[in-house]
Parts: sequence; C-alpha cells; structure tokens
Amino acid sequence: MNKPLFIVVLLSNLLFSATSEQVEQYISVSNSEEQLIALEGQFSKMQNNLNRLESNTSETSENYDMQLLSIRFREYLQKNISEDEMNEILKQYKSILLLQFVSAQNDPDFDPKVAANYVKELQKNPEASVRIELAEKIANALYKKESVTILFDNLIKPLMQNSIGGNKINDEIMKKSRDSYIKMMSEQGKTETIYLTKDFTQDELEALLKIVQTPAIDHESKAVFGAMAYALKEFFLSMASRYDVSKHQR
Repeated sequence: MNKPLFIVVLLSNLLFSATSEQVEQYISVSNSEEQLIALEGQFSKMQNNLNRLESNTSETSENYDMQLLSIRFREYLQKNISEDEMNEILKQYKSILLLQFVSAQNDPDFDPKVAANYVKELQKNPEASVRIELAEKIANALYKKESVTILFDNLIKPLMQNSIGGNKINDEIMKKSRDSYIKMMSEQGKTETIYLTKDFTQDELEALLKIVQTPAIDHESKAVFGAMAYALKEFFLSMASRYDVSKHQR
C-alpha cells in the first residue's frame, strides 16, 4: 500500500470508528460489564489454581493482568464498529423487550440443565410450536454461522493449534471441529433462547424477532463474538504456555 493511501485508510478508521463514549454506553446497556467482571473472577480462580500447582515446583510465571480482558474487549468494539453503526445499535437498546431479553441472558442463576428440561417438556405441547419456532428464529439471528465462525477462528482454532499435538491438526480436522462447534453453539443458543423467553408473549416474541433481525444487531453480534475472542485469546494462550501436562500427571 502506498503512503498516501495508507494515510487515508488510517484517517478513515480514526474518523468513523465508534467513540469511547459510545462503547461505554453500549457496555452499560448491554450488561457486558457484568459479563466481563464475571469472566475476570472465573479466570482469576483458574490462574490462582495454576499458581498453586507451580508453587510445588521450581517454576514461577508472571500472572496475566485480568484487567486486559475488559481493555481488549473495549478496544476491539471501538475499532470494529463504526460511529453510525453504534448509533443504530444503541437505538435498538431503547426497546424494553430487548433490555428484558438481555437481562434474562445475564441471569446469574441460569442453569443449562433446567433450560434443557424446560425445552423438552415444552416440545411435548403441540400448542407451543409457534412459540418454539419464534424463539429458534431469534436464536438463529443471534448465533449466525458467520458470527460463531469469527469466535472459532480467532479463539478456538489458535488454542487447538497451540495445544499438545496441535501440529497434527490438518485442514480436514479443523473444518470438522469448526462445523461441530458451530452446530453446538446453534443448538445451545436455541435451547437458551426458548427458555429465557418463557415469560414473553407470542406478540412480544414476534417484536423481539424483528429487532434481532435488524442490520444493527447483526453488526453487534459479529463484533461481540470477535471482541470476546480478542479479549480471551491472549489469556488462554498464556495459560496453555504455563501448563505442561507431563508435570501434573500422577
């Protein structure tokens, strides 16, 4: 790329990227802050457990700064969502229905087993077929193949490649792993969405479906999957580099 063109591209990114104020507003209304805090807590426990294992050996490693998870998440969103796109996303979050759904998604007491049992029972009711179909369409919009692929390619794939025996993973194995991961996320997303919208009326489900099918929510979905991968990748790679299975086998 020649220098003048590079400068134009750089300036366009700076001028049209979402502002830090927009990102903070988004993180507030989307409950992302709570999710990031929860992740920091979970990963701190993982790191502390690894520290205890290392305390029994002569090895010591530098701890990963958990604050980087939040910093990297914000950084990615700001770089990969334009100011106009973020405005459209924030407009969608003025919907009470979307806020109710986001709140349900962030329920700390959510139990996957309870959700799965609820869905199984609901599927036995012929009158619930429309409700189930609407919820599955909502999940399909939120867990699109393109969005989940971003997470796999930018987080799961590097972890697989850096794992023990990762050099033996060829393109065919990687493709099968990607397809399996996408299928798993899709099915999991459907189950969760059916359960989390159990208190929504059919009219509310139809209205929520229209919201999640907007280009704004599509932009949000892709950016959030990418931001999660960007935020988590370095942490997991740092953990993988510290953990030598042979040292902890009995």
